[in-house]
This record gives sequence, C-alpha cells and structure tokens, in this order.
Amino acid sequence: MHAPHWSERSFVKPNTLANEEVHVWRFPLDFDPPMGMALLSQAEKQRLASIKRPLPARRYLSARFHLRSILASYLNTDPAGLEFFTASNGKPHLNNHPLQFNLSHSQNLALLAIRSRYPVGVDVEKIRTLKYAAKIAKRMFSENAEKPPSAASQQLLFFQRWTAMEARQKAMGRGIFDAPVAIDAIRCQHFLASDGFVAAVATDSIHAAPAFRFFNCRREAYDAA
Repeated sequence: MHAPHWSERSFVKPNTLANEEVHVWRFPLDFDPPMGMALLSQAEKQRLASIKRPLPARRYLSARFHLRSILASYLNTDPAGLEFFTASNGKPHLNNHPLQFNLSHSQNLALLAIRSRYPVGVDVEKIRTLKYAAKIAKRMFSENAEKPPSAASQQLLFFQRWTAMEARQKAMGRGIFDAPVAIDAIRCQHFLASDGFVAAVATDSIHAAPAFRFFNCRREAYDAA
C-alpha cells in the first residue's frame, strides 16, 4: 500500500489550495494544545464539558484546535471566528465559504482532508483485531471479494475496505448504514497514514482526479499558535 511523503507545513502562515488539489493534514491528538479553549465556540465548549474522561476530552480539544487552525490558514482569518453548520444529511460545512473538508481520527492520530469546492471524505483506522470482523465484513462488503490467505492480510484488507467505504459515505454526507454510495461514483486513494494505520480519501468521479499533497503539522506552529 502507498506510503505518502509527508511534508512539514505550518498552519500559522497562510496556505493555498489549487482547484485540482486535495490536501491531507496529519496531526496528533494526545496533547493539550496551547490556547485551545480560546478557539472553541460555545457549543464546542459545552460538548467538551460533557466528555468526562480526560483522554477523550483532550483528543476532542486537539481535534477542534487543529480543524479551526488549519482551515483558518486557508481562509486568512481568525480560527476562533470560523462558523460551522451541519447540513440536513449530517455533514459539517463552513458558513459562507465553499471550502470542503472532512475530519477523521483513530486513537491518537487524526487526518483532515481539504478540497476547494468539490466533495471529499476521509477515514483512518488503526489496524487491530476485531472480534466480529467476519460478521461485519459479510454485512458491509461484497460477498464476491477475494479472501486473502493469511490472517494479517485479511486484517489489512478488512480495514482497506472499511476506510474506503467510510470515506465514500462521508464524502457524500451519508452514514455507514445509509444507502451505499456507488463505487463508480467515487474515487478512493488508499494509503498508510502511519505505522499501523490505514486510511482512504474519497473524491467524486464527476470532476478530474485531484492531485494529493500530504502534510504534517510543523512543530513550531504549536508554539506560535
């Protein structure tokens, strides 16, 4: 599977996105972002307060901090001033701007996919043993799919299929139990997000295939934020 090159990039300085590009940002969740609370909306603060366990709360705060900081770097605006709304299909959007984005996280790793105006979805999963993987696969995936010979290969294939399915559904604003998005309506880019993590980014097949660029959040960005 493709292991992309991750360039170091800061969200403190302005970023630009060409129409034919998709940018994928990778960032950690297990830390307390500086000034993170100051960026949150009242609804986000209420959501954070409702999370009682420290680790999930820290990860939620980090996810919102990065989401706001990175998106604001493309819009040349204050991260705290960004306003979001949820469409009727449940997909989040920015108020008054066509920039498209999608966020996914698994354990301590998060990915944020950004596209200028067309649909995009992303999913990342830690490769791990699932007790009911065979039953889940039978329900969610094609029964005609070839089964790999080894247990490790089966595990990897399961999460390849799962991330592709989730990314397709998320790109079109559908849940995993909603009507499945036609495979030929969506392109999926599979890649290894980190050691032990598999991911997929989905884009619509109506428009030209985008070029993908992969970024790590530059460490000094946290000091400057």
